Amino acid sequence: MKYLKLVTNGIDVSPFLDEIEAHSELWYVDTSRQERISKQRETHAIALRSHADTASLDSSVRRAKPMGYKGRPTPMASHFPVASEYVDELVRIMDGVMGRAVMTKLKPHGTIYPHSDDGLYWLLRDRYHLVLKSANGSHFKVGGEEVRMQEGELWWFDPTVTHEAFNDSNEDRIHIIVDVLSAHSMRSFRKRLVRIPVRSLRAFYKAGVRSVAWPIRQRFSRLSAKP
Repeated sequence: MKYLKLVTNGIDVSPFLDEIEAHSELWYVDTSRQERISKQRETHAIALRSHADTASLDSSVRRAKPMGYKGRPTPMASHFPVASEYVDELVRIMDGVMGRAVMTKLKPHGTIYPHSDDGLYWLLRDRYHLVLKSANGSHFKVGGEEVRMQEGELWWFDPTVTHEAFNDSNEDRIHIIVDVLSAHSMRSFRKRLVRIPVRSLRAFYKAGVRSVAWPIRQRFSRLSAKP
């Protein structure tokens, strides 16, 4: 397969699920991701590493600062030491730079609708999914390829290709998703440049425009917030 790859399996997910169960109310603290992104409307998320305070603002930062984006521990991350240690170790093993790291929950019989992650941030980074809970296997389609990811498996996949996911069980489906900038992701990036050259050039152009507009926008936001 070109767009999906099993990295490892046999990971004990029980410690992850225990700390999620102990803090299940945190799924509902920041709902901006599913409210702002219609493709994700049947999900909930808890950010572990982020560059901004909310998911919606973080998405804007990823588009405005694709090169300089660096995920930092979020306030909620302190409640999830097992998950936090795992994402940090994954990035260390990759000798990479932390991007966004988030836990996502897809409701029973829910769908993540077809989409591709379009922008320089995503073109530059690898994405990894750790499956924590999926009763019937996590049904995933990416660019015509199809898998059922199992609990305890870590997968790489290319989010710049159209993808969708399904939860055809009566229980929540829970993943940890980590974006990593690394030497390996640069090799992925070169392949994407060949596969989608026009889209890649457009991403560079938009990133340049946004990098100029972002500080201006932030300055006006601070000024408008003053009494």
